[in-house]
Amino acid sequence: MGKELPQQDTEVKTELSRDLNLFQITMMGLGMMIVLGIGNSIYITGPGGVILTFTLNGLLALFTAMSYAELSSAIPKAGGTYNFARIGFGKGISFISGWMEWFASSVAGSMYAVTFAIYTLRYFEQIGMLAWFPPRYSELFIKPVAVLIALFFIYINYRGASETGKIGALITVAQTAFMIFIGITGIIVAVKDPSRLQNFKPFLPNGWSKLLVTMGFTYVAFEGYEVIAQAGDETIEPRKNLPKAMLYSVYIVCLTYIAVAFATIVAVKAGSPGVTGEPWRWIGSFREKGFGEAVARLIPAGNFLLTLAVIFSSTSALNATIYSATRTSYALGRDGMLPAVFAKISEKRKTPSMALFFTSVIIISLAVFLPIVHVASSASIMFLFLFFIVNLSVIKIRYNMGDELSYGYLSPFFPVFPVAAIILQIALAIWLAHMSLIAWIVAPAWIILGIIAYFLYSKKHASTVEGDIRVYWKKKEHRKQAKLTG
Repeated sequence: MGKELPQQDTEVKTELSRDLNLFQITMMGLGMMIVLGIGNSIYITGPGGVILTFTLNGLLALFTAMSYAELSSAIPKAGGTYNFARIGFGKGISFISGWMEWFASSVAGSMYAVTFAIYTLRYFEQIGMLAWFPPRYSELFIKPVAVLIALFFIYINYRGASETGKIGALITVAQTAFMIFIGITGIIVAVKDPSRLQNFKPFLPNGWSKLLVTMGFTYVAFEGYEVIAQAGDETIEPRKNLPKAMLYSVYIVCLTYIAVAFATIVAVKAGSPGVTGEPWRWIGSFREKGFGEAVARLIPAGNFLLTLAVIFSSTSALNATIYSATRTSYALGRDGMLPAVFAKISEKRKTPSMALFFTSVIIISLAVFLPIVHVASSASIMFLFLFFIVNLSVIKIRYNMGDELSYGYLSPFFPVFPVAAIILQIALAIWLAHMSLIAWIVAPAWIILGIIAYFLYSKKHASTVEGDIRVYWKKKEHRKQAKLTG
């Protein structure tokens, strides 16, 4: 969707190493794909609702991905939303955007580290490696394992963008292959036994309004394009490859999610041993474990394969979120929004080592000390806020400064898609309160802390960048025009 434009000034100067190709950054986006919300979605919305949840979220993700693609093709720099807001709205809004982006990605990273630990220990229990240990104490391993896997991927990120991209790509290929295999298996089962399609009746037993709830808490799984936007300083031919990677990742993720959701519903045969009532209700009764219960009946050794799939998913997502959070805090330090130490580059590895260090402190601290479920919901809210800002930014920048930027991609039917995305993102953020009221305390608290930090430090120390100059002259031009017309 949209068109690519002739390339101008494709390579942007950067202190970071420019090593990532189209395949690697596409895999970064796919690395955020982790299907842990299917069971809860079935419980809340029913069999048809889970399909619509991922279909509509995919459509909404595509709208926002086009905004990211357009802005990243014009402003290919580490920082993502922070950079876009800086040019669109100036220092204050851009700092808050970067502040939210840093925290949201870090929280997501800690959640993925804990998810990896839970499923890895589950796998060890299945093969009997923890038989010697009292079951009631097995959870004591979760935090240490989460810290170890976080440290491993922190080290991978420290080694450089090329290492991060290669490791992430390998993990993501395996993860995506597992998900596609599950989806194809479900389709084959439905073709061989059409009676399984009766599992979709009633299609929406709990009504349309529940879709906003399930869309809100699963939407974070579609935000891989935000990670890709962080790779602007390290991507080969960024004006061309960033937009392609964003759109490709959304297409693949959306189709995979829909196929997996379909497979989950048709996996359980009505009346089979252990299944009471309608299959979708039986699956939903397990809540977050419902996906695993369904896959276990769809594929021989399904529990084993699912465990491996979640391990691959959580590690690739952890790798991507560490990368994203680090580049955001680096960008804030680069522009004086945070202390200059955040912008320090390792001479040997050409990676933002100190930004990675501070990001690591947040990730490990959250993994060890905080209840991840509610804080992760606050991360989802902040991602929705970020996407809201990006869609506003693409509208303002296109109308006010489009003639001053060199675009590699322009989204079609402008501004229909960003306006639609803005409306839907506001609705999803509000309805997410039905999943976690605590999230609506944590997210505003972090934003308030950021506002305090901005006025105490960032406003005084922020350096003037090209975007500030553009914003200044555009405001001056508007004032002149207002006087002339007035």
